[in-house]
Amino acid sequence: MSDSESTETGDYRTSHIDRGDNYDRHLAREPFDAYMCDMERVHLQHIVPQLFPDGTARYLDFACGTARITEIVAPFAQEAIGVDVSPSMLAAARQRCPGVRFVEADLTRAAADLGTFDLATAFRFFGNAEPALRQQVLQVLAGLVRPGGYLILNNHRNPRALYALFHRLTGGRPEMDLTHAGLQRLLAQHGFQVVNSVPIGAWLYRSRMLGQVRTIDGGSLRREAIFGHRLLAPVAPDTILVARRRA
Repeated sequence: MSDSESTETGDYRTSHIDRGDNYDRHLAREPFDAYMCDMERVHLQHIVPQLFPDGTARYLDFACGTARITEIVAPFAQEAIGVDVSPSMLAAARQRCPGVRFVEADLTRAAADLGTFDLATAFRFFGNAEPALRQQVLQVLAGLVRPGGYLILNNHRNPRALYALFHRLTGGRPEMDLTHAGLQRLLAQHGFQVVNSVPIGAWLYRSRMLGQVRTIDGGSLRREAIFGHRLLAPVAPDTILVARRRA
């Protein structure tokens, strides 16, 4: 799995400002990144209609990037809005989803008149962002997701994933800091209760295995089904969390 999106120092806000032209190609080149994208699509296409059988009124994709997740979820919403700080990412997003409103803004530094939402998503953000930024963003999202609404997010940089544990046991240095339990605690601090966790790739226990998967097939889907119980989320390299905003 690529760590090129992470930032050990500095501000994660600036890491993707000029990456809109090549971001999707970069994900497609990295085997496990491509695999995660495919599996996240599969799961979201089941999760969202289960939460909103009749569709949702208002949907926000926070840190939407090139609209990879927006494209999946927006068809279930009457109104969809994507927010990002990167103009180059938003240019790609507008091409991908011309019917969606995209807003260039840093909601942690200046409020935007967006209203409240029944559903928000935030993918490939929390695992990469520094701890202070995670707190700031969750504070913002707590004000944007209405009580009883849902936030769907992922953690694709779990230091307790089986492959990461094995990597450290064989002399590798730790590169990630957001555990599954740690993310749940952060969400709870800001009024979100995790109601479901969907692990991805829990069966991948060696770093080299992450470089060998690329697209989903019958075999990988069977393994995901076998290792897809939420109890395995703490040791999965990627997990989708569904969190409900408390009243």
